[in-house]
Formats: sequence, structure tokens, C-alpha cells
Amino acid sequence: MKKQLPYFLLVFLLPILGVVWWWGAFSEVQVENGQMRGPYHYAYLTQTSELAKMGEAQQTALHKLKEQKIATGAPITVLLTDPRVTKRKEQVAQVGYLIEPGTPVAEPLQVADIPARRVVVARVHAHPSFAPGKAYAALIKYLDQQGLKLVLPTVETYHDDELSVEMAL
Repeated sequence: MKKQLPYFLLVFLLPILGVVWWWGAFSEVQVENGQMRGPYHYAYLTQTSELAKMGEAQQTALHKLKEQKIATGAPITVLLTDPRVTKRKEQVAQVGYLIEPGTPVAEPLQVADIPARRVVVARVHAHPSFAPGKAYAALIKYLDQQGLKLVLPTVETYHDDELSVEMAL
């Protein structure tokens, strides 16, 4: 068994660790307070059920926007319920894409605006499978250190493989 351990590490474990590293599982999260963010104008679908299915809703929203020939910006998610205290089937988020102001959209898509506001923002460069968990963990840790609580809704945007999670102050 001892002779096989180096081969196991070389052939199995190191490639897995390499992929996990590449996806950003070991990326550091930056948390900054007092930034101005927004305004955002976005088209979205409401996702009601476990948040693990948001990717499907995001793809559906993109498909509906392309059907309507609407140019999209960055993906956006507005988290309306706290998954730590909300049952999976009752979790709610608005999932969609940034669009130009004044762009009309047809159902089932809806349109919303978020004004410019001062926020605490957590940013991480990681794969979408890892990024939200890492960003929210760092944001909640920062808020605890400051004696603050998580205030919903939070706004998640992706730009160049970087997730930003914003919480209004």
C-alpha cells in the first residue's frame, strides 16, 4: 500500500486539487464597505424553490431575452430570502440579466430597477459553483465583526468570472 500512495497522489489527488484550484475554491474574498453601486435595470424571472436551481432559471431568462432580440449585460440575481433560515421550497430570488433602461420585455420576463446606493460588497474570482458560498460566508463574517446583520435583498452580479455580492447599508 505504501508503494501505491505516491502514484495515487500523483494520478488522482493532484489533478483533482488542480481543477478545484483552477475553479477558484481557494480564492480569497475581498469585502469593502461604503462603495456606491448601481443603478441597475434588469429583466428577470422569479425563482421560487431551492436556490441551487437558479442556474436553470438564469438560462431560461437568457433564452427568453434572446428570443425577444434584447441585448443582455451581466447576469444578476436579487436574493429576496435568506437561505439560512428559509425552507428550500420557499426560497425566492429574481434571476436575470442587466438590460438597457427603457427596453420593453414580454412575459414571462419582468423588469425592475435598483437605484444607486451605498453598499457593502464581497467580491471573489471563482467558478459559479464556489463563488456564492465563499462570498456570502465572507460577507456574513464581516457583518458579524461589525455588529451588523445581513439585510436583504442582496444583489449578485457576475463580471469577468468575478462575483460581487452587494448588501445595501
